[in-house]
Amino acid sequence: MSQDTPEYTLAETLGGRWRKLGPGVRAGTLLVEMGDAALVSLHISSQRLDIMLKDEQDVFQYAGDLTFEDLDREGKMHFHSWSIEHIHMNNQHVRIDNPLNDLTSLFIKISLAKRREAERRFLKQDE
Repeated sequence: MSQDTPEYTLAETLGGRWRKLGPGVRAGTLLVEMGDAALVSLHISSQRLDIMLKDEQDVFQYAGDLTFEDLDREGKMHFHSWSIEHIHMNNQHVRIDNPLNDLTSLFIKISLAKRREAERRFLKQDE
């Protein structure tokens, strides 16, 4: 059950807690709490995860989404957000800042062949 007001919609999480979702934010098929300040909403029909962050009024606002629709065909995931401040690559010393908000999409190509290659490289170092 959800309750609508002009400021927010109440939606129940998988853990049974009621959370306020900002205007235009939809709960999807499954709403999962990721700590106290973030929610992930699973949308099965559109093959995406929405990420929501809690604002100063304890209302969860849309912050970005991760889509999987090209995963079968191209092996790609697409992360989209207007909330990107910067991206860390491997560690905090390899960083891409986003001062002008030009960076709004990140495409990530994944494959099991690449995983096997990385496992050989990194597991070999541990021996």
